[in-house]
Parts: sequence; C-alpha cells; structure tokens
Amino acid sequence: MTTTNSDTDTQAGFAHYFCDVDPQRKRVSRNLKWRQYPADVVPAWIAEHDFRPPDTVVNALTATIKDYAYGYNDLENDAASAFVGWVGERYGWDADPELTDTHVGALAAVTAVITALTEPGDGVIVTPPIYNMFLEICPTSHRCQLEWLMRYDTNNGWHLHPDDLETLLKNEPKARVLLWCNPHNPTGWVPDQEALVRIVELAHTYDFYVVSDEIHSDIIHPPASFTPMLTIPGAAERVITVTSPAKTFVLSGLCFAVTAYGDATLRERVQTAHPPLLLGNAPRTGLDAAIAAWHTGSDWVDALIAELTQRRDQLQARLTAEAPEIRFHAPQSTFLAWLDMSSYQLGVTPGAHLLEHARVAVQEGTMFGTNGDNHVRLNFGTSQSILDEIIDRIVSCLNGGCA
Repeated sequence: MTTTNSDTDTQAGFAHYFCDVDPQRKRVSRNLKWRQYPADVVPAWIAEHDFRPPDTVVNALTATIKDYAYGYNDLENDAASAFVGWVGERYGWDADPELTDTHVGALAAVTAVITALTEPGDGVIVTPPIYNMFLEICPTSHRCQLEWLMRYDTNNGWHLHPDDLETLLKNEPKARVLLWCNPHNPTGWVPDQEALVRIVELAHTYDFYVVSDEIHSDIIHPPASFTPMLTIPGAAERVITVTSPAKTFVLSGLCFAVTAYGDATLRERVQTAHPPLLLGNAPRTGLDAAIAAWHTGSDWVDALIAELTQRRDQLQARLTAEAPEIRFHAPQSTFLAWLDMSSYQLGVTPGAHLLEHARVAVQEGTMFGTNGDNHVRLNFGTSQSILDEIIDRIVSCLNGGCA
C-alpha cells in the first residue's frame, strides 16, 4: 500500500490531479509545451502530460529546499534501491541495485551506452517511425543508422516483426546495437514476450546488443501488459535498460534516469568506455523526486493510467464518429496517438495545416522518420475538457470549417 504525506492522496482523492489543468498557470510557469506557440494555440505536441505529480514528490522537493540541501549528496544508492523496489512491485523484475547506475537524463544515458558499445561506422538499428531524438544519435556520433521498419495492418496496428529484423541482420553484418523503444513511441505498441524472446535469441546469434528505452513502461492501457527486457532468459549478457520516472510523473526538467544491467562485465564495459568525469552526476532534485515517486507513487500511477485510458478512448470514440477518415489504431501504451491523415490530402506534413487553420499544435509525422509522411503525433494526456477542445478544432477544420 502506498504511504503518503497527504490525506488527499487516497484512491478516492486522485481526481483533482487530473481535472485541474490551468493553461495560464502552465504558461506563467514557463512550461515549454504551453509556451512554444501563441496563446490561441492548444498544444498537443511534446511528450509530456499536463497532470501534476503526486504530493509526495512535491513534498520531497520542498523538504530539500527548506533544508538548504543543495550540496553534494549520497543518494545514488537510495535511488537505485527505489528503482529496484518499483520494478519488483510493478513487473516482478528482480533487478539488482548494484547493477543500476544514475544519469542526468535518458537521452544522455542512451547515447553513452550506444557509443560505449560501438565504434564510428558501426551500425545502430532504429525502428521507424521512431522517437525523433533517436534519429539524431547516429549522425552526431558517426554511427551508421540502420532501419528495422514497422509494419501496419488493420488487426494489429503498428508493430515490429522479428523476421524483418533477422533479414536485416543477415544483410548488415556491421549491426552492433538495436536501439529498442519499449513501449514504442510514437505508435504506443507493446511487444509481447514471444517477440522479446526472439530478439534476445537474435542478439546472441548475430552478436549485437540491445539498448532498451523503457521510459514509457509505467503507462500501459489494459489489457496490455509490459515485460521488462532484462527479465527475458539470456538477456543479461546482451541488454542494457534505460528508464526514468520523467514521463510518468512529469519530471523531465529534473534530469534523472537510470541504466540497469544484468551482467557486471557488460556494465563495466560501458562504465569504462568514457572518461570518468564526462557524464556527470544526477542532480539532487532529480534524485529526490525519483526516490519519492518510486517509493510512494504506485496508487497514483494506477489512477493516472485509468485517466489516460479514458482520454485515449475519448479520442478514439470521437474521431471514429466525427472524423472517420483518420486512421487511428488505439495505442497499448503512452498518452500519444499516431494519426494517419492521408485521406484528407493535407500533404506529407498535415500538422502545419492543423496549426494554421485549427490552431492545434501536434508533431509532424515526418519528424519520426520513415513511415511518418501524412501522419501526426497527438498528445492526449490532458484534461477531458482540453482534449474535447483539441478534437473540436481538428474535426471542424477537417470537415470544412477552416478551409
């Protein structure tokens, strides 16, 4: 049972976290999602939901401020233990705190691991359409970007098939790392255990490593379920997991992530690949927030998932009824919708049309690489009323209200 410092943090009292989204307060607080565009634009772009974190996280940060505790600290082991407790409770993953490291952010950790396990010219496999920042890693680190493309069908939606990965590996012997996004961003696909087992088998057969970004793993819509990659037999020697409470608890600005290993030798290889002082340390505020979130946030996350599932279903129901030409396969995870707008003939970048005419900001599908043309990624992680306004504007625009 979750222990909290606030009597509002009970299962019956979580509603106020999810109905009270104040756009003006967001803008005044310099929130990027709400300040990137003019005030008449409703934002549904960057991958950050609009709900505030639980009071226990706020209380932890407040205590640090009140205690003037801004100096050096010894909280890394506490954070590792909190992470291990969290994944043990949520997923039955018996992670090892001695094989868990803290970082200043998930992208920094992903990049550090990839560059530790590869040399310039080596191949790194991505899975487009894929989180746009992943597409910057290879060009900037002089690695060769390889593509394991997603498939789409009306029954399964967007998904990856391991047979396609094996075909790629047979033709690309320089592949050394699979940059794995589980759950997948932007499509919200959650691979089943059979697919994960096959990937691990292929990693051994074809001698590559898997960097598994599991940052969205806490937000899984029933009846889907999440399997941590490092729980798969044989994964320990081939898989490094990177994750963070940032997406779940809205903590991105606090700059904190962890890498988890199942093998001490692999961990040592990554740790010794870079100059010891290069990567820095996680900040005190990020450690405080993560420890509080992982120790006390389980019930709050359950309520968050229920709320986001309602928002996902709200979006799907309204688009099906009012804009049926949008192709939308409901995601199994995340608060992000991957929308195919091609039937409306708005061009390869339909987001520009929605911004200009509907005054809704989404992310262009082209940002996510191959298979992104004619798509947008829409963030539905907001209040019911704001999501209704987003849908109202888009539907009106597509049905001739802003031609």
